[in-house]
Amino acid sequence: MDNVDVAAIARIARTPEDLKTLGAYCDTGSLRRAADLLHLHHSSVARRLDQIGRTLGIELTEPIGLTRAKLALTTWRLLDE
Repeated sequence: MDNVDVAAIARIARTPEDLKTLGAYCDTGSLRRAADLLHLHHSSVARRLDQIGRTLGIELTEPIGLTRAKLALTTWRLLDE
């Protein structure tokens, strides 16, 4: 994988729970809405996203970070198909 963000998504994909959390957050753009989708408390999702963000090297709570994550996740999904 040439893109570092997509390569990081591939690493996260090894843990389905993390991939599902990132997907819910990217789809909603909201910590609380992602928590609702995942049927988790928002603080649990916040902890997961903090860990995922460190793995990605992206600040997911910043607009540019969320955009990078969305693009990388979409690209990874397309390549994985």
